Amino acid sequence: MKKLLVTGASGFLGYNLCQYAQENWQVYGSYYNHKLDSKNINFVKVDVTNIDELQTIFKQIKPDAVIHLAAASKPNYCQNNPEDSYKINVTASGNIAKLCADVNIPCVFTSTDLVFDGLNLPYKESDPVSPISYYGEQKVKAEQEMLIIYPKTVICRMPLMFGIPSPYAASFIDFFLKTFREGKKLSLFTDEYRTPVSGFNRS
Repeated sequence: MKKLLVTGASGFLGYNLCQYAQENWQVYGSYYNHKLDSKNINFVKVDVTNIDELQTIFKQIKPDAVIHLAAASKPNYCQNNPEDSYKINVTASGNIAKLCADVNIPCVFTSTDLVFDGLNLPYKESDPVSPISYYGEQKVKAEQEMLIIYPKTVICRMPLMFGIPSPYAASFIDFFLKTFREGKKLSLFTDEYRTPVSGFNRS
C-alpha cells in the first residue's frame, strides 16, 4: 500500500482526511502539539517549520504523496502574531515543496478563498489575488513560493468547512451551536457571502 503523509493531521480537515484516506493509503499524520490515537493512522511529531526535522521524517517514511494542511488558520491569530504565523504558513510550505520536489512526488497544498477580497464575484482560479487580511497574504505568499520551488504542486483554495470535529479542532458550526446552547448572542459579519462545504467531502 502506498504511503501518504498528511501534515496538520490533528486539525479539522486533517482529521477528516486521515479518516477517509486510510481506506486506500498507509497514512502518516504529522502533529506538533496534539497527538491523536488511531489503530490505522501513524502519527509523527514534527515541527514543519524546521526543514531538518521534516527531512528526517521524509527519509524515515518515504511518502509516495504529501498533502500539506498544517497552518495557522485563524485570521486574528495571524494578524496578532505575524512572525510566528509566517513561519507556519509560509516557511513550512516552502519546506514541504522542496522536499517533495527532491523526490518528485505529488504535493497538494490547501490555501484559502481569503486570497480574494470578495469584490469581483464570481472568481476563477486564474483571477488576480487580492487578500485583505494578513492570513490571506500569507497564503498567497505560500502559494507563490511553493509553485516556484515545485511547479507540480496542486493548490486547493478552501472555503469555510463544517462537519465532524477533530478532538482538537472544531468547525465554525460547532462554535455557533455552543453559543446557542449557552444562550449567548452570536455576532457575525454582515458584509460577506460565504459558501461552506463539508470537511468530509473536501477530504
